[in-house]
Amino acid sequence: MAALAATLMTVLAGQASAEMFPVYRSDDYCLDTVGRPPKATLDSPEMVACFNRESLAYVELNDIWAKVPEDIQGSCYGEGRTKVETGAGSYARHLACTQREIAARSRPGTGGPVTECDRLASRGGADPLSLAPGFTMADIDHAKAIPACEQALAERPQEGRFAYMLGRSLEAAGLYEKARQSYLKAVDLGEKRAFLNLGNLYEEGHGVEPDLAVAVAWYRKGADAGESGCQNNLAGLYLRGDGVEQSFEQALALYRKAFEHGDGEAAYNLGGLYEQGNGVEADTAAAIDYYRKAAAAGSANGQYELARRYAKGDGVEKNATLAVVWYTKAARQGLSSAQMELGYAYDEGVGLSPEPAEAAKWYARAADKGYNAARHNLALFYTEGKGVPKDPAVAVSLYRQAAEDGYIPSQTNLAVQLADGTGAPKDEAEALKWFKLAAEQDEPVAQFNLGVFYEEGRGTRASKKDAIAWYRKAAAQGHEKAKLALDRLTGKKTRKKA
Repeated sequence: MAALAATLMTVLAGQASAEMFPVYRSDDYCLDTVGRPPKATLDSPEMVACFNRESLAYVELNDIWAKVPEDIQGSCYGEGRTKVETGAGSYARHLACTQREIAARSRPGTGGPVTECDRLASRGGADPLSLAPGFTMADIDHAKAIPACEQALAERPQEGRFAYMLGRSLEAAGLYEKARQSYLKAVDLGEKRAFLNLGNLYEEGHGVEPDLAVAVAWYRKGADAGESGCQNNLAGLYLRGDGVEQSFEQALALYRKAFEHGDGEAAYNLGGLYEQGNGVEADTAAAIDYYRKAAAAGSANGQYELARRYAKGDGVEKNATLAVVWYTKAARQGLSSAQMELGYAYDEGVGLSPEPAEAAKWYARAADKGYNAARHNLALFYTEGKGVPKDPAVAVSLYRQAAEDGYIPSQTNLAVQLADGTGAPKDEAEALKWFKLAAEQDEPVAQFNLGVFYEEGRGTRASKKDAIAWYRKAAAQGHEKAKLALDRLTGKKTRKKA
């Protein structure tokens, strides 16, 4: 069975060069990603291109599927589905199932049913050893996952995957020492994925003193065992020279090994190497090709990068619709930058129809992760009642979070709210503080308002000299009201006559 797993992975990896790097699509892939009518017509260029790719996928994947043993084929067919009814997307989905089945059967003790622990704490994504869709660490419901995995491990104490998933659940709860012990137990039981988590704990200093030497040792053990995440992380250390002697060649070799194991993040990092010319000759076309493969393999970073390029027409033909497709995929995986951009797309109607409520939803998700631009835009929504109920107090709270984190536009807007007493008690002294902080960072609106405060003596003693100084700074950046105020106070014309 192990030999079959290697054969299947080799065939799949071989598709990478033909831009078929594991293509796990659903039957409705084209409709779901390009858009169901009336958003997109079935004969639109994007839809036709997608269907053409699916037709190619059908031929390529059918050849692979024919080599899969009948018993595994049968276990991976959807309920009520037959071979006749199976399309390209279904074959791809079945192949994903097949990889999990082969991985499960090649490891002792994993032939049982999917447990509640699997459902709550699997790594998921493109991980072939996960028996359930899974979660990112941040999205694990640890209150439910911890007891479920403790029970599973108690019932099957020799099954390393339960010790591994219990470690993930404990780490999600911030119980790092308990997580470390659970990962060590998983390693002892032959669970190679735990090497990555142990390396992460030591690299990031979670529950232990940060120790790159120990992190490197764990990553190296995992890399030698074929754990792609360890290969990817160890490559990153070689690329930066952290804990090891810097070597672009070693980084490139490890990224390629991880990529051969289907690691989308490694494909994304290979794209970065080719784009920057680190260890290889700079090649933008090759970089974009790797970003595509990373996106197709499920890398949120790869999906975001591909979306960004479609949005800007950077190295690809500009296509706002496809940008939204890939922003959506990355956003659903929790990438805050993608959530921000998707919110903006719904806000401004870029690549789709404007939907303020959807924009607010994605801004909120990014804001919850501390993305300051999203906090700022969501605050504007609450100020205006756009897509959410009007609530100036919530707006002030969001502005304050971003302002205290150093986001200049929010410092300016918070000062405006405080100066007017909108959403918070009027406080001109605090407003002055925030205007000054933003103005000193060359924000022209803040500079103008600071000039007004000094001219009128709001929150401070009136000072014509200081007012002129701040009006002059704002006027130099093209602020029209500042130019008029400067004309008025100095008696000079700062603008040319028509």
